[in-house]
Amino acid sequence: MKNNWHYWVIGVGSLLLMSITLYMNYDYATGLACDQQGIFGDMFGASNAFFTGLSFTGVIIAILLQRQELKLQRQELTLTRNEMELTRDEFATQNYTMKLQQFENTFFQMLNLSNSIINNSFLIEDENQYVGKQIFDKVNKEISRLINNFAKPQEIDENMTKYDFRMKVQKNKQRITSEEINKIYNTAYQKYRHILAHYFSTLNTIFNFVHHSDISKKNIYIDIIKSQMSTTEKIVFFYNSLKESDEYSEIRKLIKEYNILNDLEFQLLPNQDIASYLK
Repeated sequence: MKNNWHYWVIGVGSLLLMSITLYMNYDYATGLACDQQGIFGDMFGASNAFFTGLSFTGVIIAILLQRQELKLQRQELTLTRNEMELTRDEFATQNYTMKLQQFENTFFQMLNLSNSIINNSFLIEDENQYVGKQIFDKVNKEISRLINNFAKPQEIDENMTKYDFRMKVQKNKQRITSEEINKIYNTAYQKYRHILAHYFSTLNTIFNFVHHSDISKKNIYIDIIKSQMSTTEKIVFFYNSLKESDEYSEIRKLIKEYNILNDLEFQLLPNQDIASYLK
């Protein structure tokens, strides 16, 4: 209303001018003689043209007012669209937050399950009891024993010293391939299958769950899993990843993609060539 005051002034002024003109014409005409009023009536053609011009001015004013009204409507539509975009962004944020909460609830439940599996496991061997992650220490010792037996020289010279024997064993370890390590590990795995199978199946499921989720910053959750793995646990997990199957081929891809074993202590392996897929 405030922005249209000049249009209202023009409109009201035009109406007043028309009213004054008509009144003056009427007052003047009534004061004339009868024979002169006809002549005066012919002069209303000019007044008609004047009124037509004023009417045209009113039309222009109406068009201008309508244009301004349309401009205000466009501005209102723009504001409405902006509000809808903000609402949509807020909804997307809320939706992602809800998905993240659902993911984290499932993730930590699975992680607790994985920890409970190994923490509630125990192994009795050679009159010794191994509980929880101590089991990985025992499994790793068994794997090392099998590797040393595999690396023993086939022929032993009677003059061979203990030093020479150890050097040949070490040299043979450097020649062990990943396929041979896989066979050695499978021997140990079958011995402790009742513990390792369930545990590694759950652990691999968690890694796949994180990988296939829609969340961002997946490395954060991978690092949480890594932080709870002991040194010997990572070594056994590495040996377990060497299995020849499509399932473990996918696990090796995840290990490399997320650097799951980037802090693996390679000096504890018989040689570094067997861990070439990590590089």
